[in-house]
Amino acid sequence: MRKKFTIQSNASSFFHCCGLFTFLFTFILIYSATAENWAQKSDMPIPRLFFSVTTVDSQLYTIGGMLAEPVDFVEAYDPDKDEWAQKASLPAGRAGVVTCVVDGKIYAIGGWNGQSPALGTVEEYDPATDTWTQKTDMPTPRSFFAATVISNKIYAIGGIAQNVGPVLGTVEEYDPATDTWTQKTDMPTPRSGMAAASINQKIYLIGGTPAVQGPVLKTVEEYDPSSDTWTQKTDMPTARTALAVSAVGSKIYAMGGTSTVQGPGLATVEVYEPATDTWMESPEMPTARVFLGAGNLKNKIYAVGGVAEGLGPAILPTVEEFAPSLSVTPRNRFITTWGEVKKAN
Repeated sequence: MRKKFTIQSNASSFFHCCGLFTFLFTFILIYSATAENWAQKSDMPIPRLFFSVTTVDSQLYTIGGMLAEPVDFVEAYDPDKDEWAQKASLPAGRAGVVTCVVDGKIYAIGGWNGQSPALGTVEEYDPATDTWTQKTDMPTPRSFFAATVISNKIYAIGGIAQNVGPVLGTVEEYDPATDTWTQKTDMPTPRSGMAAASINQKIYLIGGTPAVQGPVLKTVEEYDPSSDTWTQKTDMPTARTALAVSAVGSKIYAMGGTSTVQGPGLATVEVYEPATDTWMESPEMPTARVFLGAGNLKNKIYAVGGVAEGLGPAILPTVEEFAPSLSVTPRNRFITTWGEVKKAN
């Protein structure tokens, strides 16, 4: 005799099935976000402290930095080949240098050469010819500042004039077309060790310290070059300095850093959306670190180098690639829904 199978069709069973499906989907989504969004890549050839990272022409460049003393190393990473190549060295070694790209050329600004308190040096690198050219010095010599580009102009913000401070609020605009500098309105919270990113013609300054020995800040401030004004924004959830940021689409990814001066590196990744002035969680980096660099190529983020603990001996060559293809907002929403379904049952 053929057995009869019955399907229970009451509301309780329906919600139980929906809840189970949601749970499984949430698990898959969380697993994918943590296990698949980050990928290990070829190590940087010469791991070092206080270097700068920038991207141009589908290549990522690591510039300057420090080992026993400031170094002049320049290397380029090709993500398609997962290979590194040595490039023409900086004219002189610099640590704490900051780099930006305008019209396909890299500008290496400021830093420290191991002798003078800080430098105002500006040098332009042309990837097409692999050559460096001297440009007009930045008016305020400094290192460990932040810089980013709006409308083909570079904005150099904050930093320190010497290793013991003071921390600066200075903002200066560089126009590569005329090789000139212009003073702008100081940022409200002078700091160093923060990171900068630009989205929709606005600049966002994130984290940092108001003094060389701390405390570490959550502060986020927005600068509008068109009006030369600053606006306070929602704090980053985790106070951090010596972090790295990268803008992808309409969001800014804040990665790594440390919550205490010379403290252990963090794996934390938090995402800021300027349009809504809100922060979200994101899958952590596989390798916790501070003093790392980051660059965006083809909408993928490359977290490069750093150290595991403050100024400790473990200088990392690590390169990890992040593909921000999965939103954390659905993940959090599904978890909430799963909790509600369980309560309903």
